Amino acid sequence: AFAPGRLDREFFCGRARAPDVRAAPWALFNLASGIFRVSIVVKIGIKIKLAVILSSLLFVTTFSIGFILVAYQKASLEEQLRSMAGTITHEFANDSKIPFMQRDSLAMNLLVQNILRYPGIHDSYLLNHNFQIEAHKDLQEVGTQFTALDTKLFSAHNEAAPWLMEERDGLITFVSPIIFRSTTVGYTVVSFSDSFIQEQVRRAIKRVAIIGFVVAGSVTLLSIPLSSGLLRPVFRLFEGTKEIAMGNFDYRIPEVRKDELGLLVKSFNRMAAELKKKEILKGVFNRYVSPHLADEILRDPERITLGGDRREVTVMFADIVGFTKMTEELSPVETVKILNDVFSMFDEIADKYGVEKIKTIGDAYMAAAGVDTGAQVHY
Repeated sequence: AFAPGRLDREFFCGRARAPDVRAAPWALFNLASGIFRVSIVVKIGIKIKLAVILSSLLFVTTFSIGFILVAYQKASLEEQLRSMAGTITHEFANDSKIPFMQRDSLAMNLLVQNILRYPGIHDSYLLNHNFQIEAHKDLQEVGTQFTALDTKLFSAHNEAAPWLMEERDGLITFVSPIIFRSTTVGYTVVSFSDSFIQEQVRRAIKRVAIIGFVVAGSVTLLSIPLSSGLLRPVFRLFEGTKEIAMGNFDYRIPEVRKDELGLLVKSFNRMAAELKKKEILKGVFNRYVSPHLADEILRDPERITLGGDRREVTVMFADIVGFTKMTEELSPVETVKILNDVFSMFDEIADKYGVEKIKTIGDAYMAAAGVDTGAQVHY
C-alpha cells in the first residue's frame, strides 16, 4: 500500500503527505486475498502412498467379490422363495379341501389367518369354482367376485400346480387348484412379498461393507511396516546418492537382498567404487596438470592417444638471475623457502590466466599457454 523509498524521499524533502484513508480498505483486501491465495503443499511419504494403494485395491476387490456374492445370494433367495411359495400354496390347497367341501366358513377363515402368520406372506384367498371369495382376512370381501387377477388365466395353465401367476411391485402370486375326485372345485391364491429377500440382501451388503472397512483398515496398518521393509533399500539408495553428491565416495550400502533391489544396490556400490577410482586418478593428475586438463582427460579417455595431441602453444621459461651465487650465501632452508615463495607466486599467476605449469628445474619455471583451451591468441 505504501512505497517506502518514495515516502522517505518526500519526507526528507519536506513534502510528506498523510496516506489516503480511502485506499486502506483495498490494501487490507489485497493483503487478505494474498494470504488466502497461499497454497499449502503437503508432502506425503511413499510409504503412506503405497499403504493407501494397497488398501484401496484390497477394498475394491473385497467389495467387488462381496457384491458378486450378494447378487448370487439374492438370486438364490429368490429361487428359494419361489420354491417355498409354491409348496406353501399347494399345501394350503390340500389343507383347504375338506373345509371347502363342507362349506365350513370358520375353518376356512382360520386357515387363511394361520397361513398369513408365515413370514413373507402378504395376502391369501380361498375361491370357489366361480372365482368368488370364500375366505379372506377381510371378511367384507367374502362372497364378492375375485378381481385381483385375471381369472381366465387360471384355466389356461396345463402344467402341474402351483402356478406362478404374477410377479410385480415386490409381490409374487401363486395359484393352486383345489381338486376333489379329479374335479377342480376351487382355488387358493397366495401372494408373497420379497421384503424378506430385500432385508437379507441389505444385511449381506452391510456385512460386506463392514468386512471391507475392517480389511482395508487392517491392511493399511499392516502395509505401513511392510512397505517400510520393501522400501528400505530405496531409502538407502536415496541416502547414498546424497553422500555421493557431497563427495563421500566411500559410502556403501549393505548388500542383503537377492532380488532386483539387491542388484540395484550392487550396481550403486560398483558405481561408487568407480567414482572413487576416478577421483583418486583425478587427484594424481592434478599434481602434474591443471584441473581443467585433468577433467578433460577423465571425461573422455578415448580421445587420449599414445602420441598425444598436437597444438600451437606459447611456452615460457623463467629463472632467477644470480641464483647460484645467491645460494652460496644462504642456508638450504632459506633457499627452499625462497624457491617456494617464488614458485607459489608463479602458480597463482598461472592459475589466474589459465597457463599450464609444465615443470620446475632448480630455480627455473616452465609453463605453456594455450594447452587447455586451444585458443588462437594465448601470448
